[in-house]
Amino acid sequence: HPNHFLGSPLVRAGFESLFWSILLAWCDAAPWARTLVHVPRLTEDGPLHRALVDVARMRGGEAEVVHREERALLESNLSPEDYWDAAVRAKKRKELRRQANRLAEQGAVQFRRWQPGDAIDPWIDAFLDLEARGWKGRAKSALASQSDTQAWFRAILTAAGDAGRLDMRALDLDDRPLAMLVNFLCPPGGFSFKTAFDEDYARFSPGVLLQQANLDLLGDPQIDWIDSCAAPGHPMIDSVWRERRALVWVNVPLSAASDRLRFAILTKTERLWRRWKGAAAPENEVESPS
Repeated sequence: HPNHFLGSPLVRAGFESLFWSILLAWCDAAPWARTLVHVPRLTEDGPLHRALVDVARMRGGEAEVVHREERALLESNLSPEDYWDAAVRAKKRKELRRQANRLAEQGAVQFRRWQPGDAIDPWIDAFLDLEARGWKGRAKSALASQSDTQAWFRAILTAAGDAGRLDMRALDLDDRPLAMLVNFLCPPGGFSFKTAFDEDYARFSPGVLLQQANLDLLGDPQIDWIDSCAAPGHPMIDSVWRERRALVWVNVPLSAASDRLRFAILTKTERLWRRWKGAAAPENEVESPS
């Protein structure tokens, strides 16, 4: 799914090993399953990853990490103000204050936050319109570019609001949103799912100004961390959120002898390819961790 940012299955705490044992045994018995189970985007060294490693070893194999990425995470005991001062360089903070002052000269600036009981549809409409007017709209990758994706977005935001899990924010200029973001809060953590900004006002950095306001999540006693769901090395959020979440893509062999043989061949080939890729990379190119 184009909006799939985390691969962790929903497993009750304490049942991780039992879950993987049943799943892998089911795949062993399935006539359509061959060679391996591939699990993308597990939190590295989290309960599910550790349990998968243990179960694979109990079955006589290894859980092979075939790719690894890091992305921005917000996790700190600092206050929002202290975190901002520690994370953002003084020169950049000064520039953002200047941009905020210049933006205020354009009209009435307001930060808003969706509240339970408020109508959700106007917020959803505003976000879809804002995103579609930017580069994602031109690339046909905006949520509103496909009717099924738009319907899906409406459904999950409505459901999150009904469940008390939705945190949606906007930075407005004269009652017109210049930046918006969507968080899903699932104590003890949360996920910063989507963000959009008006590119006509990019010189004022509205997205960064909204992220500064978003740091008040650090003061929420129920929330210990927020996953950015952003691409690795994202230039905006990486400059504001300084912690990192590591994700791993994992292959686990099935149990039949033919499956183990194919898995061994594929694993060896993949390692040789990575070694060759690293040796062939130019000196000024950093190989992505995998």
